[in-house]
Amino acid sequence: MGDTTPKKVLVKLDERDATHGRACVMTGTQTDRIVPQHRQGGAGGRKNKHRLENLLWLDSIINGWIEDHADWAAHAQAWGIKVPLWVTDVAAVPVYFAAELTWYVLEADGRREIPPIVALDMMLEVYGDDYLLWKSVADGTARAHALYLRSAG
Repeated sequence: MGDTTPKKVLVKLDERDATHGRACVMTGTQTDRIVPQHRQGGAGGRKNKHRLENLLWLDSIINGWIEDHADWAAHAQAWGIKVPLWVTDVAAVPVYFAAELTWYVLEADGRREIPPIVALDMMLEVYGDDYLLWKSVADGTARAHALYLRSAG
């Protein structure tokens, strides 16, 4: 994926996230596995795929888990790391940066910090009640996790 992302966009991504360098958005760790990740992927060369508000640094192993496991996918959706293709405006979905313990709205020219309650309102506006299921998984309670897996199956 990094091979197809234009170099000038990667430079801007580095600038935007310079606070913690190339750190995984989910874990805050820095390894040689950190890659640019599209929040909203999809096959082919969509023109708007390489926008700054659609890119994050992510550990490639964690990306594999997100793709292969329902609970990891729910967690990534709850934190705005993965955005379904049906969402028409990826910028309307805020992102939680674990290393900073902070929610941001990603924009074409950077990112803007927002309070958690604003992030919650934005997520509910985009996803409705489905967001609460994903959030329950991200929050880590065993009961919430079981309810999510039951509803996803």
